[in-house]
Amino acid sequence: MRRGEEVVEGPVFFGGFIFLILWFVLFCAAAGLVAYFIIPAIVQKVRHDSALVTLEQRFARGEIDSEEFKKRRQELLGR
Repeated sequence: MRRGEEVVEGPVFFGGFIFLILWFVLFCAAAGLVAYFIIPAIVQKVRHDSALVTLEQRFARGEIDSEEFKKRRQELLGR
């Protein structure tokens, strides 16, 4: 070995490996939390919008009258 070169082995290398694993775990946890809170909100909005679209289509086809449309629309919008 030349002067000034050192081989990284033993506890020093193992500590770096543990640090790398720690960052990986933290990254996965952050991604999991984002997915846990964000994705359900997006899915619920899509479901809510699709219910309104279905209601509007039924009204346009004449399956429900104006009163029924207004009543159900208010229920869907939560007002």
